[in-house]
Amino acid sequence: MMADNLTALSIFKTDINKYQVTFFNNYNRLEISTRVSEFEDSLRAEVRDPLWMLCRQWQFGEFQGEDAGTAYQAKILGTHFTPQHVELFGDKRINYKIDKPLETLVEREILAPDLYLRAQMGRHLIKLMKQHDLNVHIKLIRTKYPLNENPETDDKEGSILSVSLNGRLPDGFLAYQEMLDDRFLNWVNNTPQISSATQKENFKDVQDAFLRWFGYLYEQPGIDESAWRAEHLEYNFALELTHDGALQDKLIADQYASGRLEWYAFDRTSDKLKPNGGSDQNAFTDILQVFLPTALEFVGMPNPRYWQMEENQIDFGKLDASPTGLLGVLLAEYGLTYSNDWFLLPYEMDINTLCEVKGILIEDVFGFNLLVKPAINDPELDFHEFAVFHHTERNKNTIGKSLFYLTPSVGQLQEGDPLEKVNFMRDEMSNMVWAIENRIPSAAGFGRDVKRKTPRLPQDFEPADEESKIRYVLGSTVPENWIPFIPVHKKPNNLVDPPSEIRLQRARLPQAPPPKSKLLSEIQPVFFVEEEEVPRAGVIIKRSFQRTRWLNGKTYLWVGRRKMAGRGEGWSGLMFDQILDIKS
Repeated sequence: MMADNLTALSIFKTDINKYQVTFFNNYNRLEISTRVSEFEDSLRAEVRDPLWMLCRQWQFGEFQGEDAGTAYQAKILGTHFTPQHVELFGDKRINYKIDKPLETLVEREILAPDLYLRAQMGRHLIKLMKQHDLNVHIKLIRTKYPLNENPETDDKEGSILSVSLNGRLPDGFLAYQEMLDDRFLNWVNNTPQISSATQKENFKDVQDAFLRWFGYLYEQPGIDESAWRAEHLEYNFALELTHDGALQDKLIADQYASGRLEWYAFDRTSDKLKPNGGSDQNAFTDILQVFLPTALEFVGMPNPRYWQMEENQIDFGKLDASPTGLLGVLLAEYGLTYSNDWFLLPYEMDINTLCEVKGILIEDVFGFNLLVKPAINDPELDFHEFAVFHHTERNKNTIGKSLFYLTPSVGQLQEGDPLEKVNFMRDEMSNMVWAIENRIPSAAGFGRDVKRKTPRLPQDFEPADEESKIRYVLGSTVPENWIPFIPVHKKPNNLVDPPSEIRLQRARLPQAPPPKSKLLSEIQPVFFVEEEEVPRAGVIIKRSFQRTRWLNGKTYLWVGRRKMAGRGEGWSGLMFDQILDIKS
């Protein structure tokens, strides 16, 4: 019998080697079989015997002792700095306090005096004159500052508004300019029709009230206080922090054009203080805050105790465990294994504060203290400088400090319809960039869309000979709202190196009108845009009114700009030296 078994086993092995049979192991899942259909009694987890409860606690490992105490107190030591100056392009410094949002200070620009603004200011000027018993001189003001605006013929709303307002209201913006130059009161004092001293004093009160009203309604910058860099199509500014008489730290935001300033918009650097470059020092304060650590939780987190029922808000069984779903696996591991090992320590800061956390002192229930230092100071992590909230350090001048800046940014923001919209688009066929003015300002105070379909070839062509079959076209045309930007060489840093880099220069087609948007016409006579600022996808720049309410309850209104991704490449249809059929 034993011999027969050995013979059968040898034959079986021979068949395996011969036919290379592959075996598969089948597994069956072990499932419970319920005895009842209702689980009400089981879900109660009623305790009938205390010994049973002790056994269950022992079974779940709750009696397994560990040399670890629960954190019950945390002390955080931080150093706070308050930036007090904003540096613009050209070493222009502006004092800044949190009386207004930082976006307002950076984005605000001088209003363009269109018909709507002139009429609005003129109407309010008449209102103030009536309040100060100067009704008899309203006609005199209309004569001195006549409102006579002539909008373009394709501006229908502006043309209708001009017919309604021209000659009926004074030009309030013109009066505002003379008030700023002290010419308004000089005219009042030298006008024979205004001879009463009381009326002259009332005109002075009208001027003061008019200037206060305009300054409260519109946020306007001072002279050379613009942060917009036209060649980069972005805002460029920095916050200064002077620690001592020699070093000066800066938070640089030279690529801001999104409309919201957050901490990650700033990079940090440190430079030597320039002579006479601001000797006032920013005061730093050491602040110690004490907290009660709170366990970090999330919605649907499993409860650590057996007898606490859970809400089925997260199905851990449906988490993706594929090689590309590592984040879901880490979340499940945190929620099921280490969820009670993490604590939340809220750290209070004032806005417009640059904070450096020196360390966290944790005290557990056994009285032991543990000092947690910033991870950036760990020599083992020096090769990648791990930090969650950490500003990018330029020039590697500030290694060893992990700072976080709480920006005084706007909360809720109301944005009006665009006053202007320009689409910068690459045209590889013609080897240039087109700035398409899709929306330009209207004299009525808002933007108007521009849709112009210009035929590429002249429609009034008449051949010199009736028997001609072909014609020569020097060049096709493009719509008037397509402004070309041609590539030109940059000037090298020295006279030896040949020019290698290029940038885009605003050009103009023959017999084409100049651009009508402020975005393309504010730089005269030569306007350059860096070539790398217009990627293959293109960019879209918008100008629109922004409105927000700040901490002090005051409402701020200003004109800001936004930069967003374009719609890809395009073709203008511009071609030169064509031989076409005479019928085309």
